[in-house]
Amino acid sequence: MSAATAASVAAEPLLKARALSKRFGGVLAVDSLDLELHSGETLGVIGPNGAGKSTLIGLLSGAIRPSAGEVYVSGQRVTGLPRHRIARLGIGRTHQIPRPFARLGVLENLLLGRFYGAREGAREARRDCLAILERTGLGDFADVPAGDLTLLRLKRLELARALALEPRLLLLDEIGAGLIESELLELIELIKELRAEVESILVVEHVIDVIRECSDRVLVLDWGKKLIEGDPDQVLRDDKVTAVYLGTGTRARLAPETGTAAVEESPPLLQARSVAAQYGHFRALHDVTLEVRPGEVVTLLGANGAGKTTTARVLSGMLPASAGEVRFEGERIDGRKPHEIVRLGIAHCMEGRRIFTDLTVEENLELGGRTAPSAERRERLARVYELFDVLQEKRGDSGGSLSGGQQQMLAIGRALMAAPSLIIFDEISLGLAPVAVEALYEKIAELHRQGVAMLLIEQNVERGLALAGRAYVLEKGRIALSGRPDELRSDPRLRALYVGEAKGDT
Repeated sequence: MSAATAASVAAEPLLKARALSKRFGGVLAVDSLDLELHSGETLGVIGPNGAGKSTLIGLLSGAIRPSAGEVYVSGQRVTGLPRHRIARLGIGRTHQIPRPFARLGVLENLLLGRFYGAREGAREARRDCLAILERTGLGDFADVPAGDLTLLRLKRLELARALALEPRLLLLDEIGAGLIESELLELIELIKELRAEVESILVVEHVIDVIRECSDRVLVLDWGKKLIEGDPDQVLRDDKVTAVYLGTGTRARLAPETGTAAVEESPPLLQARSVAAQYGHFRALHDVTLEVRPGEVVTLLGANGAGKTTTARVLSGMLPASAGEVRFEGERIDGRKPHEIVRLGIAHCMEGRRIFTDLTVEENLELGGRTAPSAERRERLARVYELFDVLQEKRGDSGGSLSGGQQQMLAIGRALMAAPSLIIFDEISLGLAPVAVEALYEKIAELHRQGVAMLLIEQNVERGLALAGRAYVLEKGRIALSGRPDELRSDPRLRALYVGEAKGDT
């Protein structure tokens, strides 16, 4: 921490949160959080997927109303104020996914924000916005439509738009996501330089290098609560942080049921070969090769932003592959529609549950088996109720009335109604209490014993490895590690992929 930062600690915090909480239905995303950020300080906020980081940014910026607690800016209570009023108090933010006006030029995007602040005339606004573009490396792109920018330049535009409001405090939400190594180095230097132009910066980020290089202090969130706070290198070395990311505190009592030798002798059920995929300019996957054999559980691991969900979307046909191929039972399926892939035998249980809250439990389940003959549909429904007896008890209740764990069981049951030979489970434990997660994974183990093949996408390493026969670990859209669970557990590279290597590590 710099001398200026240390001196500011005794002063009134620029930003303060007290007992801040946010509940979304049955999920407590931020739980009684206390936070302070002083003038001259950069605070890094990290945590595993679902820890509440982006929700925290939304609460501090006024984009999300808290369920409880207070937010203060320079001692002034701003809880519940519209976000434009909070912005005018000097709080600027970027978004995890850049949100410019794509058809407007880069300069026009900045001018909209500048005029919104209504601080000066048109000539002065244009002059200042051009200076900001130069400052953020976009001076040569003033007249280029924002939709034509590369991802790095879109990230720079996000910063420029925030700076156009002349903020005292910058809230940066995963601004490093999707950038390659050389682009990250440029971003780190830009954030460091911005410290001379704004009073304070709060960085929410999953790219550990950005946090280590830019932060004076790091706060770690887990289940919406503050786990630990302090010096970046000390925090990143802490065993509690490693446990949160790798799940080494998880009670993982499950074990693979299918014989390894029998699985290895079978031809692959699902194969992905050199798969790449992108969202506009952002290339999320570069070269992913993996396979799942009949009756096998394969786990796909990786930190936030590694490309796990994108891989699931490509395999299920929700996102086209830009390179490579996907085969199921030897037949090439990349390029097919999602409903065609479902009929072939692949079900995708998506992150976020995606149930129909206004429909009853049984109506949700019936939708999953709508293409089957009525007699077969009744048989499938009976099997789902046998697996999840709570769904049978609540068959007439609305999906929205269920607890988070029950909703996830409903989502799995709906996937099973398609009678798949392979299910892709994408972060199904996200947002659930530990007791609900344990019950859910017991049901998944039961499905495995019935011979259903699975691709289990998890951020919690120990939970993901507990049931798997093999695992792959993604890093920045590429397979970085693969092997059997015991091999990966003992590989020191696994920890580095999640929390990096703090200074002094060898």
